[in-house]
Amino acid sequence: MTNINRRQSAAFPTVAMLRKGASKIIRDGKEMIGPDLNDRFRVDWLPGVDPAIKQMFLDIYKTDQPHSVRAMIAFPSIWQAWSNTNEAYWGTTRFAVADNEHYLYLANPFSWEPIIQHGEPFKPFIPGEVLNFENKNGEPQAFKLRPTTRFDLFLPELVGYFVTFQIKTRSSGDLISLRRNLAAIQAAADALGQRTGAAGIPIIVSRREDTVMWHKAPGQTMPVKKWLIDIRPDPGSKWAKTFADRLAALALFAPIAVDEDPSNDYDLGDDEESGSMFDKRTSPVSVPTREIATLASAPAGQPEKTIDSLRPKTTNDYSAFWVGAYPKLAELYKDIPSKSFKEMAKAAMEEAGNDAIKAYDLLLKKIAAAQPPA
Repeated sequence: MTNINRRQSAAFPTVAMLRKGASKIIRDGKEMIGPDLNDRFRVDWLPGVDPAIKQMFLDIYKTDQPHSVRAMIAFPSIWQAWSNTNEAYWGTTRFAVADNEHYLYLANPFSWEPIIQHGEPFKPFIPGEVLNFENKNGEPQAFKLRPTTRFDLFLPELVGYFVTFQIKTRSSGDLISLRRNLAAIQAAADALGQRTGAAGIPIIVSRREDTVMWHKAPGQTMPVKKWLIDIRPDPGSKWAKTFADRLAALALFAPIAVDEDPSNDYDLGDDEESGSMFDKRTSPVSVPTREIATLASAPAGQPEKTIDSLRPKTTNDYSAFWVGAYPKLAELYKDIPSKSFKEMAKAAMEEAGNDAIKAYDLLLKKIAAAQPPA
């Protein structure tokens, strides 16, 4: 698991917290936490926030309890905006903080005498351990550190203010859900190979109802319905389309590499099942060896180029785009003048209506037709 504490993360100034519960209520003369809002968030503005920021948010969402929030990743690594620590509170004041290895800060919650500062002296963190202190009346009180997750959201509509909205949760279910969501988004960004990493990926932050298995007691597990925080890429965004197109291109044009002889397919016709659609007398469809080698691997010592988008940057950048997306294409057109190749690439894109997958197929055919006879 990626473990980045608060001091290692990066963030713009935080102006509001996204809470899962309603405001505190008074019951029988006592202040109590509000009920869970289930499918909504509550925007809890921090003191001193510019009124213009509040008004702009309300103009966009029409409420301070939105069902979902549009946001984006502001850093190349998602984990730069992520924090996961273990914390203990006395009232509303935090007196103990630890990462998954050791304590970063610890004080006596009743006298506020510091015990550990900046991780010194070293004290290992043991999950589930109980901290015992005596209150002002000399009575023992026990405290447990609870995992606390924070994630900073950058709202694109407020880009001019450079501020963040922070999710904070102590739910272990949310921790698992968020860690999976964010790891998947980071992996998708890495798969695209963009220099900017995850920065700029549009996301939707919402809540979804799911079943959480609660270990109530040793040997006793109960299914419990909970509304968890859910973060996913915006399916309607240009980034999502680029990602889908790139995966489709890889799936269509990357050959399958195997160790066995493809003609010896032991799954066909040897299990006494009738109705086989494979005729052993028919050889597998042949594919030009040159094309397989071209698409399967890059020449020794030739580094792969990184392309930020599936599409060419400009109308004059077709050749750089194709060679960057498919480095082995250079081997195919090595005998074709550079100017001719650019013209062929441009013609393929125009003929395919700027569909990258169709244009690639057309470009292969044009290159094959331009090759001198063997």
